[in-house]
Amino acid sequence: MGAANDQRNDKGQFIIGNYASAKMWKSPEELQQAIDQYFSECESNLVHTSKDGTKIFEPYTIEGLALVLDCDTDTLLNYEKKEGYEPYFGTIKRAKLKIQKQKLVNGLVGLSNSTLTIFDLKNNHGYKDKTEQDLTSKGNELKGSPSVISFVDKTKE
Repeated sequence: MGAANDQRNDKGQFIIGNYASAKMWKSPEELQQAIDQYFSECESNLVHTSKDGTKIFEPYTIEGLALVLDCDTDTLLNYEKKEGYEPYFGTIKRAKLKIQKQKLVNGLVGLSNSTLTIFDLKNNHGYKDKTEQDLTSKGNELKGSPSVISFVDKTKE
C-alpha cells in the first residue's frame, strides 16, 4: 500500500480530519510560528500615511492569514472546529481573536470603514444584528387572554 496507508486506522479507514493527506502543520506550535509571521508582516507593511502623519499598516484579515498559510478559509475553519483537529483549535481561535480585536479597535477609533468592519465582523467573526421586541404595552405587562384566530378553508364549502 502507498503512503496514504499511514493516514488510516486499524480498519483501513481514513483517520477523521486527515482525509488521505497529512495535516498542513506538524504541531500547533508550528502553526503558531506561521501565524506570528503573518502578523509581523502586516505590522511592517505600511499601506497608507494620512495627512496628519498617521501611519496605517496592513490590517489583519482572515483571508490574508489564509493566503500566508497557503490554504483557504475553509481549511482554517477545519483547524478551528472540525473533529480530528482538536490540538489546533486554540491556535486558530487566538489568531481570529487577534484579528477581531484589531478590527474592533480600528472601527472604534475611526481608522476603518464602519460598514466594511460591520460586514466583516458578521461574516468572519459570528457577530449578528440583534432585534429586541417589547411585548408589553409601554413597559406595562399585557393582561387578558390571547386572541384566537381561526382560519376557514373556503375551498371545501
